[in-house]
Amino acid sequence: MCHLILFLPFFAVPLFWIFPFTTALPLYLLVLGISLFLYFKIFQAMRQVVRTGHEAMLGKKGLVVVDIDPEGKIQYANEIWDATAMGSRFIKGEQVKIRGICGLVLQVEKMPGEP
Repeated sequence: MCHLILFLPFFAVPLFWIFPFTTALPLYLLVLGISLFLYFKIFQAMRQVVRTGHEAMLGKKGLVVVDIDPEGKIQYANEIWDATAMGSRFIKGEQVKIRGICGLVLQVEKMPGEP
């Protein structure tokens, strides 16, 4: 159903069978213009960055609320998440970077640029 909008200019071709050419041409050009505008908006929306889901969390920072050694909890976007860190220890109040997600457990690492 959503692909039918791509065929909008083809659906307007019967205008030439129904109306005289001088009437059908402006109507067809109007439909074509609307179609091109919609195509532009659709492709623009498809190029936007991910804003939801686990893909949006990757690379973001979180705040440690329960010490991570190797498991603990972090706060990200006003939510508390279980977290693990392989080979690292983080104490409460440190900021960490989310590098991956396994189920409902975030995998974190040290923020770049911090000692």
